[in-house]
Formats: sequence, C-alpha cells, structure tokens
Amino acid sequence: MTLLESRSSIAIGIPTLSDVDFVAARLRESDLMDMEGLHPGKPVRDIIMGDVEYSSLVYGLYRNDCIQAILGVIPIVAGVGIPWVVGTGEVDKAPLPFARSSHRLLSMLQHGFPVLDTWICARNTKSMHWHQWCGFEFDDEKIRIGRDDYFHARRIVKENRGGK
Repeated sequence: MTLLESRSSIAIGIPTLSDVDFVAARLRESDLMDMEGLHPGKPVRDIIMGDVEYSSLVYGLYRNDCIQAILGVIPIVAGVGIPWVVGTGEVDKAPLPFARSSHRLLSMLQHGFPVLDTWICARNTKSMHWHQWCGFEFDDEKIRIGRDDYFHARRIVKENRGGK
C-alpha cells in the first residue's frame, strides 16, 4: 500500500477478494440504497464483483491498514470511463480524510480517463455533494433509472494552456 499524500492517513492498494467481502458485509447505507435501486434482489458482493470485473482500474482505500472503500473505473470508449466507489460505514464516521484525498485520487484516475462520466442518484445527497465538491458538472434534468431519479454528471480534465 502507498499513502495518497505524505500527510494523509489514506493509503491506496490493490484490494483482495477478502477486502471485497469485508466491504460488502459493512457497506454504508447510502451505497446499499443505490445498489438496491439499480439491482433489486441481487447480492451486494455480486454487484461489487461485477464492477470489479468490468473495470480496468480497481483500487482499495485503506485507513490504519484496514480496507474502507473500493473504487474503480469501467471503460466506455477510449479516454472515457464510469467511476464507481463503495465504502464501509467507517467512511461516514470519518469522512474528512477521504474527502481530502479525493482530488488526488481522481487526478490519478484521470491519467487514463480524462473524462469521468457517471449517474448520481438524486436521493443520495452524500454522493451528490461529494461529486460537486470534486468538480463534477451536472446536467439539470433528472432521468429515471430503475426505481430512482439520477443526474448525469461528468468530470473532464482541463488542459494546461500555460505550456508548463
């Protein structure tokens, strides 16, 4: 595992199957609600493993050597991917270290995917606020997917026009 930043308590690593089991068993409520809305009746572990299998990048976020979240990017077309993240309830108990690491983590992901394109459940206010804070831009119109309404959001790398 590697610390995301020298002063961060969040480390990044490659998650194991036991990490997936750990997160699936302790999933935070907001992630569980999203999964139930999109995949009614499907086991949480199966949903996470499906995302892992389709992703070209998958990372675990660790705090005090304990898995707290798993995230990845599912490629759509060259340079465009769908980011996803699932976390344990511990993320909600201590959100600040994760929030502080988010910009660095997204910048890492966007080396391979300059465009991150996703759908955010309108009911998931934590996710809405996090995506806004991280610089995702939202469409105004909501779209019904499954049982819930979603906003289309994207984060696009801005080219450095200064030449440095």
